[in-house]
Amino acid sequence: LMQQKYFYQPTNIVFLSLKGNDSVDLINRLSTNNVDIDKNGITQTIFTNENGRIIDIASIWNIDANNTTFICNFENKKTLIEWIDKFTFDEEIELNEIEGLNLIHLFNDSQNINFDNFISSGQVINKIEKQFGHFYSGKTSFYSKHESVDLIFNKDNEIELKKILSAEGFNELNEKQFKSFRIKKTIPYGVNEINSLFNPLELNLIHLIDFEKGCYIGQEVIARLDTYNKVQKKLITLNKKTSENLLNSAGSQITSQDDDNCMIVVRKKFLNI
Repeated sequence: LMQQKYFYQPTNIVFLSLKGNDSVDLINRLSTNNVDIDKNGITQTIFTNENGRIIDIASIWNIDANNTTFICNFENKKTLIEWIDKFTFDEEIELNEIEGLNLIHLFNDSQNINFDNFISSGQVINKIEKQFGHFYSGKTSFYSKHESVDLIFNKDNEIELKKILSAEGFNELNEKQFKSFRIKKTIPYGVNEINSLFNPLELNLIHLIDFEKGCYIGQEVIARLDTYNKVQKKLITLNKKTSENLLNSAGSQITSQDDDNCMIVVRKKFLNI
């Protein structure tokens, strides 16, 4: 059975260029994952506040020595930049918005993908040249472990790039279809889930936390929750018709929903785990 292949172009993200000798050190000290700037690749890292709650998740594309692109959620941008500013003292760091870029996610129904045409080995960024210009592709994942290949391209090339994707058998999902897809797959994405109501462990994002790295803001809280198994809530997907008791359980919060299903953060004590 051939897997359906999809692409989706988000509208709610911001591209920033990350420059300055101390920029990576600072990002490392403020976020959960280990950002390695010496190698070409993509790192997803979570910025948490003193209480271990989420400010935003950023994807950091280290394209080459002169190009580190920092992608965050539009709705969280102001809070995130103010947060980074708050901890910037003598450090040399510049975050400037980049106009004119877009991003497309390529993915399929199963968690793992294999789109050979857009990716070489491993999680490395490729520059792909076409008649109309170039774009970058890199293997990454949605914040859950559902893999995607992401393409960063100049807005002017959108029509040409989408033609290539259609020719390769990819179907475009609109906003509503993508929402249903990510609800079905329990993919936290965008400001509905990525916000300060939740900590990363409640959203099943433990794989974006490096427990070996040095300190970051919020680390003590997150380490304590993890070590003593104190995480009280969990993001799950429910069918709205068949799970009314859980839907209405005390302290639960629906984050995203469509006609049939919803993603909801529920108290673990109501789950049989």
